[in-house]
Amino acid sequence: MKGTDVVVVGASVCGAVCSRELASKGVRTLLLEEHSKAGKFGKCTGIVSKHGLGLTGVDYRRTVVNEVSGADFHSGKACLTVCSPRVQALVIDRQAFDEQAVAQAVDAGAELLLGARVDGLYGTQVNAGNKRFKARFAVGADGAASAVARLAGFPAIPAGKFVLGYEAEYSRASVADSSKVDVFFEPEFRGFFGWKVPCSPDSARIGFCTSDFASLELGKRKLMELPRVRETIAGKARRVREFAAVIPLALRRQTQRRNVLLVGDAAGQVKATTGGGIVFGSVCARTVAECIASQLRDGTALNYEWSWRAKFGKALALHSALRSAANALPSGVWPACVSAASALGVDTLLEKFGDMDFVVR
Repeated sequence: MKGTDVVVVGASVCGAVCSRELASKGVRTLLLEEHSKAGKFGKCTGIVSKHGLGLTGVDYRRTVVNEVSGADFHSGKACLTVCSPRVQALVIDRQAFDEQAVAQAVDAGAELLLGARVDGLYGTQVNAGNKRFKARFAVGADGAASAVARLAGFPAIPAGKFVLGYEAEYSRASVADSSKVDVFFEPEFRGFFGWKVPCSPDSARIGFCTSDFASLELGKRKLMELPRVRETIAGKARRVREFAAVIPLALRRQTQRRNVLLVGDAAGQVKATTGGGIVFGSVCARTVAECIASQLRDGTALNYEWSWRAKFGKALALHSALRSAANALPSGVWPACVSAASALGVDTLLEKFGDMDFVVR
């Protein structure tokens, strides 16, 4: 049985950031990944605020594929355009980003073990097949279907608080303006929205999420019928990637049980407005590391649950409130809302005061 200070389960960005921060503080850290390769294998739209990416501590520069400064919001025939003179978001190659995050963790001193699928948890002893790892702390950064959360007996995120997402990426596409994304509010995308995110002048990612899992195929048909999508993938466009994924839109009621802690999607630390989890997951991962290192260094009480909620709970709660308010609107009023927003000058307010992550501080 191998001993270490901390076992982190899940070698995507949250697990990697946590491992990097722990190792850099002199904490013996083992990062486990069930697959033969680290990362999410590109299962992410990968549009993130520039400020938010900076908070991860990951050197993202070589992973950026596009810069975005504006958006068109559509519902029916109504459209609201928001543009900024500055870059508001970056589109990244998510797999390259994850690999860079893991490389930085290893450089900091963390040990990476691939092909280690966790199937047992006894206190903070982590079992993966015929391997046993005894640690003082275990961190679950293993996604929405977290094995660590299940094995440790954490309360589940309610089934109705997830959305199912679909996305496809196309090369040789026709992108009219690679500096703008398109967002679609349509009845078929129940409880969420659709999108078109340009990666370059000739490639784009299109997708949607829905709270009605049974309507995924209906949503896909609607997505492909949208004029902005049709014109993008017409002609010689070739689909190079597609995936479906489940995203939690609610916080887990508990994220710390003694010395077992959850972070990222496993904890539900996701923006309910957009489903984005890179930024909040990463800053919470840094909080995990701070709390563990402090406890190991001077015996400070492990207060991760309180710490991350005190720092980021208000912002995540507002994202949740905005999502609930949006979902309460009948689908038929969305075109009128978009038209009214444009007429009232909401686009100008968003240009000046928009913040993709910390809508409240």
